[in-house]
Amino acid sequence: MERRSIRPRSARIAAGLAAVSWLGITAGTAFGQTTTESEPADDTQQIVVTGTYLGGVRQEDRASPVLTVDAEALDRTGVSSLGDLTRFIPQNVGSAGGMQDLAKGGADTRDTRSVNLRGLGAGSTLVLLNGRRVTPQGGDDFVNLNALTPDIAIGRVETVLDGASSTYGADAVAGVFNVITNTRFEGVKLSAQYTGIDKSSSWNVQGMIGLGNDTIRSVTSASYRFVDNLQNSDRAITNFFNPSGAGFPGRYTLLARPTNASGGNLVIGGNDYTALYDARAVNGRLTVVDPNCGAAGTESQYIPATGATFGLGNCAYNFQPKNPIRPRSQSINIHNDTTIEVADNQEVFVELAYYHQESKRFGVPSYAQNAGNATMPAANPYNVFRVPVIFLGRAIGAQGFPGGYDYRVMRDTVDNQHYVLGARGDLFAGWKYTANVSYSGSHTIARDKDTDMNLFQAALNGFGGPNCNYLFNGAGGGAVAGAGNCLYYSPLQGNLQQMDPTLIHNLQTDVYFDFKREYYLAEAVVNGTLATIGGHNLDVAIGGQYRRENSTAQYSDLLLSGFGGFLGKRLNTSFRRNVKSGFIEANYEVIDGLNVNAAARYEDYGGFNTTAPKLAINWRIIPEISVRGSASRAFQAPTISNGSNSLISTGVGNVTDPTKSPPDTTFRTIQTFGNPGLQPQTADVYNIGATVLPVPRARLSVDYWSYKYKNQIQLQSAQAVVNASPNGPAVIRDSSGNIQAVQVTSFNAPSGTQTSGIDFAAAYSFDMGELEIGLRSNLTYLLKYDIDIGSTTPGAASIVYNGVGFRNQFVQSPLSSSAAPRWRAVSGIDFGYGRHSLSTTWRYTSGVVDDQGLSLNTSGTGSIIPATATSKIKAFSVFDVQYSVKLGQDDKYELAVGMINAFDTAPGFARFNGYLPSIADPFGRQIYARIQAKF
Repeated sequence: MERRSIRPRSARIAAGLAAVSWLGITAGTAFGQTTTESEPADDTQQIVVTGTYLGGVRQEDRASPVLTVDAEALDRTGVSSLGDLTRFIPQNVGSAGGMQDLAKGGADTRDTRSVNLRGLGAGSTLVLLNGRRVTPQGGDDFVNLNALTPDIAIGRVETVLDGASSTYGADAVAGVFNVITNTRFEGVKLSAQYTGIDKSSSWNVQGMIGLGNDTIRSVTSASYRFVDNLQNSDRAITNFFNPSGAGFPGRYTLLARPTNASGGNLVIGGNDYTALYDARAVNGRLTVVDPNCGAAGTESQYIPATGATFGLGNCAYNFQPKNPIRPRSQSINIHNDTTIEVADNQEVFVELAYYHQESKRFGVPSYAQNAGNATMPAANPYNVFRVPVIFLGRAIGAQGFPGGYDYRVMRDTVDNQHYVLGARGDLFAGWKYTANVSYSGSHTIARDKDTDMNLFQAALNGFGGPNCNYLFNGAGGGAVAGAGNCLYYSPLQGNLQQMDPTLIHNLQTDVYFDFKREYYLAEAVVNGTLATIGGHNLDVAIGGQYRRENSTAQYSDLLLSGFGGFLGKRLNTSFRRNVKSGFIEANYEVIDGLNVNAAARYEDYGGFNTTAPKLAINWRIIPEISVRGSASRAFQAPTISNGSNSLISTGVGNVTDPTKSPPDTTFRTIQTFGNPGLQPQTADVYNIGATVLPVPRARLSVDYWSYKYKNQIQLQSAQAVVNASPNGPAVIRDSSGNIQAVQVTSFNAPSGTQTSGIDFAAAYSFDMGELEIGLRSNLTYLLKYDIDIGSTTPGAASIVYNGVGFRNQFVQSPLSSSAAPRWRAVSGIDFGYGRHSLSTTWRYTSGVVDDQGLSLNTSGTGSIIPATATSKIKAFSVFDVQYSVKLGQDDKYELAVGMINAFDTAPGFARFNGYLPSIADPFGRQIYARIQAKF
């Protein structure tokens, strides 16, 4: 594997968000009544309150629970990307991206991370940058947190923890994650952090400059981030035998009776293949494993058929060591906020953001070959069977290929852009306006390799090599099998070292995927006091938004042709959708301390429309006690492609074929088709909570929350499709009966996920002389996580099971379901003494039952959860520590050192992945050092 850093392309490359952390954990976090501890704004600065368009409303008077994390808290954890912030939010579970999770249907090839509040799916949490929508990253169905802005630019992050569709529209079902940049910074700030991990490392260099006067103010920030790759072979927990039924060495289907050169029985390695054929052939065919199956260095294991002698069965291939835990990446992130006062109380604002990433994923040397069969003719001089044989396996195995080809390197480039132009100011009688237009675009090009089955077959026939005159329709002039520039290829393990390195031309062909996502938005909001009733103002906000969504996908010729061995046939697509919406919000203080807030938003998608209402009450009974409650209807529209009637994506997933003996498990092509009949999914969202200030500098908060989906959009499980009808029209097989592809689609479940729980947070700070001490804790307890798997019989009721405490990767579990640990908590203690600070943090996630690959009981009698679901993935409990000191005149410099997972705790073992990415990580102890300077 190449270990050198990726060649930089200065103006274009990579970089990162970085060192973000937060901990639910500042004194005021997670209570629905939070304040930040960043620099106070002057009177002209716009105050952004996430979850409302009203002006002059304090966050503490809002009923929606909100987590607020300022820049100081972000620095405290020492993590190196904004995406890693999700590991410190107990209410977040099941974030996707950046970490390999093949059990959920595909590996990650680039540095990405989603937010997934309440485990309701990445698409159910709306991500905003300064209160405005950002397009999902091209090739992904979620906004990449790592691409939003350099973390040095972040003023605070606000997370609304209940439905916000009445304010922001679609996707804000579970809540809102709003990243707010520091637009008032003046001076220069520099930061550099190095994070060391065993066998991997990362570093992040950032800078920010703020200039301005009373008329114009501009803040520009930039970062460069590098993250090295980490392979499964680098960690004991992920370096285990994880078999695929399609491997190298592979299997061979003999199409005729094998004999030796003199016509006698063919004996290889002491095994009589002629006698085996005579005894076991069916319809003139017999499938046997490679004679060298299980040989040293091949990462293979012979699995005999029941009662069979050598040769019958499968040659399982261990793909695990050659696959990554995370890819290597480098990225550049640039962000600018500029505000110009054009008249008294009238200003124009501009926001510009650019992100570029290049990544490399080091994976297994070649994929399995699912698309059709390749035949090794008897004339191939390497064919030890001396009869035509169909090859079943993959072109290259764990030993790589002569010439130094050890890994299949996937290369991705990502370019994101975000531009905003707007104006805001006073209208009349205290009314204000904000209007803006924005563009948000993401372009991802993913480069991979697959086996062109035409070129592969040509090499088996003796027409291999880049200089052989072989045309798409056969041999060209002067081409002779196995002569001159034309070479024979053999997939037999025993011939590997005899292969000419140039035959890689026939085994691996470059392919690409080109994805684009775009938002064009125009929106305007006015707010002010509509009336004064009983001495209290009735504040109102009214607005509208127009949004155009574009999504395109284009593929290379091999992918379009369907001749690729593994990746399957693709289809170029282009989708467009226009969304028009209007919204209104009102807030009235009925009596002193009792605020009632009502909001509603209407959205029209052309083919369907929906209205999302919300009613919320916050009552500060006495200064030390307040109670709150809210009820809302949230909604999420089908993605722009999901609502189409075409093939929208092709991926891979591990699928077991139950018709084989023994059952054949390998990665198969999974084709996802759109469903034009999809309707928006809705959710009834409730929250009831209270906050108590028992003594000065102490705060306690508790919230009960509940989400109940209706018509939830779920994606079929490929394995469930195969199990339900192994030979049905959605299971595509070749002439030998092997699965080539499985077709799946999304559907509206009659009900959907129903989940509820309790959030608790506490903070207390006090002084002991010059020593400042702060205690903090934020936890969530899951009461219910009911999962609707649909109906197994037409016309029958849906089957629902309680997934609390489970991994929720049963065969029938929809891919939208998440692991559901009962407890998640983040607690800590902070010390401050003059220029010195010390923080310790404990992060805990309870264990879950490992149900991966198990089948639910859908018979209608007995327990739905099978008795075999007993294996447990242990809890993940880690401690982080950081020490920092400020140095120099006016504390211009700050040095911080720390450890994430200080005791090097390993995650619990989970089937298939080795660990469960949604609740733990395999990095082990991370040691970091960061230096900052302000001028």
